Amino acid sequence: MNTLQAETTHAPKRRGYRFWISCFLLLLGLPLLFYYGYCWGLWGRSSLLLQYFFQSSCPPVSEEARYPRRVDVIVSACGYHFSRISPSGRWLYVREEMAGMATAYLLDIQTRQRMDVTDQPFPSFLTDDLWLVDIEHKNFIMDRITGAQYPIQRFVYSRPDGQINGETNLPLLAESLRQAEQVFLIGASTDTVVALASDSYTHPEQNFIVEKYDVPGFNTERFLQENHIPYQTVLRDFPDEAVSPDGRFIARPDGIYFVETGKKIVEGYSLSVRGWTYDGRGVIYSHAFGRCLFQIGFPFADDTGCYRRVPQPILILKVPEEYLLPAQTP
Repeated sequence: MNTLQAETTHAPKRRGYRFWISCFLLLLGLPLLFYYGYCWGLWGRSSLLLQYFFQSSCPPVSEEARYPRRVDVIVSACGYHFSRISPSGRWLYVREEMAGMATAYLLDIQTRQRMDVTDQPFPSFLTDDLWLVDIEHKNFIMDRITGAQYPIQRFVYSRPDGQINGETNLPLLAESLRQAEQVFLIGASTDTVVALASDSYTHPEQNFIVEKYDVPGFNTERFLQENHIPYQTVLRDFPDEAVSPDGRFIARPDGIYFVETGKKIVEGYSLSVRGWTYDGRGVIYSHAFGRCLFQIGFPFADDTGCYRRVPQPILILKVPEEYLLPAQTP
């Protein structure tokens, strides 16, 4: 009888111990559960605050798990600094900074393989294989395949008669552009023109650059058009929208639409359009500086600033298979 009473007395105590031990273990496990739950996309996928605190400490393989299946993460937000896309959408030049060290590589969009390259400050693609680079305040044409670099000067300095009384020799400029093998207009923001001769490798002195300050009205595109000079446009880094190679879709920051009907078929992620992939099956999106976590401003002032920015990855937003033409489906 005494034994039964003793067991009855100790049973609540044991249950109490187990309860408090369970609570203690739960408290210890909650942070891990919260952390890994975010990392693997169980909650907080769209929370900038959670991105700010956790995304760079999550396992690298978990980054894509925080996005739907229609999204591919091709460059991690951690360390990402700068990128440019080749005209065909096949190559992506990526610059990363980690612990004060900068590295650069070319990402093959088709194979997702990386090729280490020399870090170039903000190179501009002319073609997939030719870049315009600035090295110590001097311009060069760089061949991606051979690695060779050829100096290139502004037109007004490239020949003795490039200027007349301190002004650009416009008739000579127009004639020189007509004789060029390739003429590139880089973006809508810089309005830089690059002219390459047919034998540009053997006679690089025949290549030249035209800046907007060299032409009337500071408008190089209008100068090219008025003088009937054919040219290729190198799109700026962040166009407002981009049409797919087959002309069926248009990509905007808020998603992908049908050109013909204006119907949205894919939702966006508050990122900027960079361009279509080489096969027209997806759109590359990124953010120039990262999304703003805390905006600051002064009373009665119109301008606001950003106190903290959250780096964003480079994404490919894929067109659903049902909307692709049969020839595009592998």
